[in-house]
Formats: sequence, C-alpha cells, structure tokens
Amino acid sequence: MVGSGAVGGYFGAQLQRAGHEVVFIARGEHLRVLRESGLTVTDQNGATLRLQVQASDDLTTVGPADYVMIAVKTWQIADVARSVPVLRHEHTRFLTLQNGVEAPDIVAEQVGRAQTLGGLVRGFFELEAPGRVRHAGVQPTIIFGQLDGQRTPEAERLLRALLDAGIYSELSDDIEAALWEKFLLVTSMSGVGAVTRASIGEFRQYPATRAMLETVMAEIIAVARARGVRLPDDTLERTLAFIDTFPPETTTSMQRDIINGLPSELEAQTGAVVRLGREAGVATPLNQYIYDSLILQERRARGLERIVAR
Repeated sequence: MVGSGAVGGYFGAQLQRAGHEVVFIARGEHLRVLRESGLTVTDQNGATLRLQVQASDDLTTVGPADYVMIAVKTWQIADVARSVPVLRHEHTRFLTLQNGVEAPDIVAEQVGRAQTLGGLVRGFFELEAPGRVRHAGVQPTIIFGQLDGQRTPEAERLLRALLDAGIYSELSDDIEAALWEKFLLVTSMSGVGAVTRASIGEFRQYPATRAMLETVMAEIIAVARARGVRLPDDTLERTLAFIDTFPPETTTSMQRDIINGLPSELEAQTGAVVRLGREAGVATPLNQYIYDSLILQERRARGLERIVAR
C-alpha cells in the first residue's frame, strides 16, 4: 500500500486479515505508530480490527510486489509514480485509487499502460489519528480495470483476492467511464461542500445549493462527453440519487482539508473540470466560480506567494 492513510489503511488491513502479505508505506508520526503499535480500523458499526503490520518509508527495501495499490493524494501522484518502478516485476500491476481521472495516465508513463490498473474507491474513510482509520459510511468498494479494457489473468487474480477479503469489488471493461462517474460524484460534492462549508445533508436539502450541485454535475458530464467518455444517459439522475443515500453529516476529504487549511485536491477535482473543459471547448462557469472562490486559500495552504489586489 503506497499511501497508508484512510483509504490505504482500510483496504490494506482487510487484505492482511485475509492472509495476504501487505507492506504499508507511510511516513512521519503515522509510520512510527504503525511500527510500534500497529493499525487500528473501526467500521461504521463500531467494530474494531487491530493488526500488527509491516511498515516502511523506503520502497527500495520492499522488493518486487505482485500488486502495488497507490492510495496517496492526487497532488502526490507524480512524485510517487517516479518512485514505484522499483517495485515492478514482469507481472506486477499498479492500481491507482485517486479521486480524479488523470492518475492512471501519470502512472502509466512510468510503468507502462499494460501494467497499470485504473481504479476507484467508494466509501467514506477518515484517518482519525496516526495509526487509526475509521470507515464512516457507504459500502467499501473498489472498481478497477486495465486501461485497454482487457481482462488479464493479473486483474482477475486481484479481483478474487479482494472479494475473498470481503471487499466488494468489480472488474470494469470500461474503467475510463467508471472513473468519470466517480469523478462526477466526488468533485460535485467536494466543490459544493467546500464553497458552502456545509455537510452533504445540508446542501442536498436546501433548494438553492441542491440546484448548484446539479449544475456542477451537468457541467462535468458535458466535459466528459466532449472528451469521448461513454457515460450513460441517466448518469446525473443515478448519481444524485446515490448522493441522497449518504449519511447527512458526511463531508468529503477535499472539503475537510480546505476547511482545516490543509493542501487539498482542488486542482485535481474542480480545477481539472475547468482545465479539461477548456481543452475540450466546454464552458464550466459554476465550476470556475467554485475554483476561483477556493484557490487563494489553497495557495496559502501550500505556502505559495500571496496574491495582493492592485
């Protein structure tokens, strides 16, 4: 697990519990706690799993791996992609689990498209403290696939391993479309939640912010279709209905990072909508407004120079 925070910690724990050898790549205080006290995972019903784990901050000490699950934040993916080839052997598969649509191509540039699996995660997970992960809601799910849609033996074996570990999983024949559907879900919730500073239950219920949510989603779908992504006609309606099932107090990781003054995935989510829309000739005015409303705080969180009005 390259990136062993909320997502990597949760799924890595399930795989280790099922008997697989898992190495957790982490750093700082989180790494220290993993090494000394292990990993604690709590599910939404309060059940707790405690594991002693293998943890390291040095990929060169791990050796080749059958599967490398990359669960770092999107802004870290370029640096990580350059470091992971040391884990490769002939049949290794590198699975990206970021909240965006660009990570698979970035990783594929370093390890090859044939050895890259695009993937997405469903579920809400939080790193409560170093070494402590909580599943906050929605059935934990991994959907993944080869970038060319082929069903390879390596992908099939990963599917079996995930299912045997009790992780609901699907092997997609069109992972690009699946990634855009997840991108639609996360980016719309993150953008509206961050700019309103409201939980999902609040902004989906209030008519004006629900309308914002639908407009943001419509813009994202327009960008996807302009780029040739095969999204079903009912994508917006199904996604909105899915959002209506989430626990009302839920917030997204991007939203929490922004509220807490931390670097966030703004560029890879709302920023990507604006950028990819511009490339495709599609206007995205509401996503542009949300991006412009949040970018100065994002720059402060990253320690970039302050912009002074003239």
